[in-house]
Amino acid sequence: MIKTKIFCVVALSVAAAGCVQYDDSVFQHLSVLSDTRIAVHAHAGADAIVTAQGELAIDGKPIVLNAAQAQIVTRYFASAMALRSDAVKTGAAGAATAATAITSVAAGLASGDTDSIDAKVNASAAKVDAAANKICVDLQMLAKAQDDLAATVPSFKPYATIGPREVDDCKAD
Repeated sequence: MIKTKIFCVVALSVAAAGCVQYDDSVFQHLSVLSDTRIAVHAHAGADAIVTAQGELAIDGKPIVLNAAQAQIVTRYFASAMALRSDAVKTGAAGAATAATAITSVAAGLASGDTDSIDAKVNASAAKVDAAANKICVDLQMLAKAQDDLAATVPSFKPYATIGPREVDDCKAD
């Protein structure tokens, strides 16, 4: 039983660590271009560029925004960057859990104290779970900002690709 749990935690940790992309992509429809700009990809067509300053451009053409719309763009950008940051932290926590599992198994088997393995791995896995929960909150915030932006800037609608299913699936995990 304990070997199965440890294997699952290690596999989950490696998978979570593998989710961290070194090309700075958050997920398929977002790419971080810099600390102040992200590209939002539609299913077909040109990218939208969203900035930390509340600017929006689609297909290289700036979109004129009022103050309320610019505030939504700023919130969208901040939500996307929070999601990216928390995804990286979750990957790191997953990698740390894998390391904890490996060292705990080795130490437990060497000392004959296999009862301590489960507690150490579970404590580390709880950190991964907490970090993953932050991602779900970030995704919910990003989806809300996306929906608000699509409602107030019709040309952004093709870029509103996060649906309720993705948010609900994250909460269910």
